[in-house]
Amino acid sequence: MGYIAYFSRPFMLAVALWPFVSAVLTVPVLALLYHRYNRIRFSQALVAYGTVLYAIGLLCFTLYPMPEDPVAYCAAHHLTPQLNPLQFIGDIRTDGLSAIMQLALNVVFFLPLGFIMGRVFRWPLAAALPVGFATSLMIETLQLTGFLGFYPCSYRLFDVDDLITNTLGALLGFAGARLFDRLVPPRAHDLTTVTQPGFLRRCIAYIIDLTVITAVAMPTTMLVTVLYDMFALRDIATWQSIPVIGHVFGNDVTFSDMVTLITLLVFELLVPWLRGGRTLGGGFTHMTCETRPRSGWRRVLFYTARTAVFVIVVFARLIPRSGLLVFVLLVFYWAKKQMPYDLLPADDETALAPPTPAVATM
Repeated sequence: MGYIAYFSRPFMLAVALWPFVSAVLTVPVLALLYHRYNRIRFSQALVAYGTVLYAIGLLCFTLYPMPEDPVAYCAAHHLTPQLNPLQFIGDIRTDGLSAIMQLALNVVFFLPLGFIMGRVFRWPLAAALPVGFATSLMIETLQLTGFLGFYPCSYRLFDVDDLITNTLGALLGFAGARLFDRLVPPRAHDLTTVTQPGFLRRCIAYIIDLTVITAVAMPTTMLVTVLYDMFALRDIATWQSIPVIGHVFGNDVTFSDMVTLITLLVFELLVPWLRGGRTLGGGFTHMTCETRPRSGWRRVLFYTARTAVFVIVVFARLIPRSGLLVFVLLVFYWAKKQMPYDLLPADDETALAPPTPAVATM
């Protein structure tokens, strides 16, 4: 208890936020699953969340919390690396069950890592073994160096026995994954483009698209701001001080808003129009936003309505009662399992030949 007292008070807050942060970081994993398998069952989503939850937890619980008072802790504790690979024998003789539990926990903590590498990532043993060892070595090195000098002294013990037991745990987890493959063989999956995407797939594709839009719009806005300040013969300002160029519903419209709008039109209107309804996010998750075949004025109407919805969501601060509109859209989708623009008039679908499916294995 005296040792625990040195650690920082925000630790419980970090534990409380851990599941929610993991949920946010699970989105890229779900996107990769859609890209690889073209579908996500509930068990796969649960495994994806568990993978991220485990990865964050492994790092946090081996490196955090740090002692709250560095001066007092470093004065009272002088940890030196334990480099004897047989030290655990003496520890068992001295500490008995406590030492055995410590070794067992080192193995248990790395069982999920081995299972994930074998079952989820489908890595061979030649890749899983060095990755398991490297992960343990990275953690031990961070502990030895005080998180690469962030902390003034080593606040956790570097122990070569931990490298051995951690790697053993990863190997056992990998073996468990291979055994599980025999009990529950991997399934084949159809990689045909999905024309009736579900809510989760739509959300993942939208998040990818929004990330791309932000990644393009933000540096472009910064460049436009610098050029504006230069030509206006002003001192170069930070990109947050983007000049106002107009007003919508009484709200200021800035260069940032205009750049974002143009980027949005490129990636959510022009790109899917030219790629058969596949945005960059939609292409990655094997879906098209054109849920029914449309041409001519019907296609124009569809993309006009769809783009209007995206503008409402992205520019919510400029549009009165946008929150209510988004809520109505969510309720509509919950009731109809489609967006309003999906119900707009379409061409005769019988004239559309079905695509040839491509099959890939897990």
